[in-house]
Amino acid sequence: MATDTSFLFAGIRFDRKRFGGDIARFEKKESDDSVNISSLVEAEKAEPVEGKSPVKKRKRKGAVSETVEGFNVFKKSKSAAQTGNQSKDGDLAENESIKRKKEQNRQLERDALFRKKHNIHVSGYNVPSPLQNFEELNSRYGCDSCLTRNLADLGFREPTPIQRQAIPILLSDRECFACAPTGSGKTLAFVCPMLMKLKSPASDGIRAVIVCHTRELSAQTYRECKKLAKGKKFRIKLMTKQLSRNADFSKFPCDVLISTPLRLRRAIRRKKVDLSRVQYLVLDESDKLFEPVLFKQIDFIIKACSNPSIIRSLFSATLPDFVEDRARELMHDAVRVIVGRKNMASETIKQKLVFTGSEEGKLLAIRQSFAESLNPPVLVFVQSKERAQELYDELAFDNIRVGVVHSDLSQNEREDAVDNFRAGKTWVLIASDVVARGMDFKGVNCVINYDFPDSAAVYIHRIGRSGRAGRIGEAITFYTEEDITFLRNIANLMAASGCEVPSWLTELRKTKWKKHRPKRDSISSNPKD
Repeated sequence: MATDTSFLFAGIRFDRKRFGGDIARFEKKESDDSVNISSLVEAEKAEPVEGKSPVKKRKRKGAVSETVEGFNVFKKSKSAAQTGNQSKDGDLAENESIKRKKEQNRQLERDALFRKKHNIHVSGYNVPSPLQNFEELNSRYGCDSCLTRNLADLGFREPTPIQRQAIPILLSDRECFACAPTGSGKTLAFVCPMLMKLKSPASDGIRAVIVCHTRELSAQTYRECKKLAKGKKFRIKLMTKQLSRNADFSKFPCDVLISTPLRLRRAIRRKKVDLSRVQYLVLDESDKLFEPVLFKQIDFIIKACSNPSIIRSLFSATLPDFVEDRARELMHDAVRVIVGRKNMASETIKQKLVFTGSEEGKLLAIRQSFAESLNPPVLVFVQSKERAQELYDELAFDNIRVGVVHSDLSQNEREDAVDNFRAGKTWVLIASDVVARGMDFKGVNCVINYDFPDSAAVYIHRIGRSGRAGRIGEAITFYTEEDITFLRNIANLMAASGCEVPSWLTELRKTKWKKHRPKRDSISSNPKD
């Protein structure tokens, strides 16, 4: 046997020409690229094989190929250098993008921690960062120095939770609906960004509208707007009864209009008011405005504000589900802001339940309370205007400075009663639910629910007249045998706001809270026949 090992490699040469058809079946080709197998596979020059023609060797293509217009298969050194520069630029841009995303994520984390600290809950897309302090109004949004000076003069040092989040949202031209406890500064949360966006007075029609459900709340909002806009010469108007009937707003300039729904609708129908240029619409105490009694008027006003770029906002201390649904239908890309727990009383109010047995027991209990520890100012709520007048007639001669306010009084009488209470001339103010919402009485020490509230929202708004702006308040609720069925609902609200509740209250059967307005005996100390 031959010692030469070359024979081991005999026959390893592959005849591509012979098996070209099989090769073509396994090569990937474009449908329109019909290249001849024989042209792709050129025979290498081979040593002579018996019975076969010599195989040609494949020709190697040169380093330089012909340049096809617009495309070059083989990159030259110049194009390679350009590609290298482009790749470096692309890497730099990609790195910058990664850095931006990381910084955005870090900012989102900081915002989430800050909101958690202040018990702020938001939902919506791309929610603006909350305010750290009022100085950011200038650094982030270029606030006029006049407004920041007014804030300082009015005693605003740090923004409240609702102000921290609602102000940046409205300054970012986003719509929002917000729920925050009573006395948490909601009025400033919508007035401040509104004045910042309006910038300066103009004469091209009404540019902002604030709708409140009562005349008292409208007047209070008007006063707050005037205080904050001091020195800016904004024309802020309050829609009074006389203005709604006689004034033509097209003949004198108005930047901000504050009104109740009925008066504003009356003026629109009489073509005294044109709201087509309104840029900002605020519905204060929106849950009350969206109730069936007022909703038709509100819907009419919303349609009259026909500016496509209008910014709408809703604020209230309670936010029922039906209000949320209507807000989502009304608004575009809105942000939902909840401070604390939704539909919860303020944690600064000490709440107490007192069983009086009967209507006679209520009168004895309130007289005894005033005799032992009258700590004015005190607000007393009853369920109707008739009962408000009856209770006033009983207490008017008890050596107590007492006043009354209800819807049967004239506008001047109501204003005088509220002003006397604010000034300290009246110690006790008896009221129906006309002043239970939105009214800001400084330093009310105690609220007495003489008549059991007819809903959770009414209870929250009533007791929210005390414990405002971080102060400590007290709320006392009288209940009789007729009210025990709904006592569990009040107990749940008390427990949710951190008050101690006896265990037997939480074991009561929970009843769906419908309008609870039982027919009660008249308030009188005279014995019955």
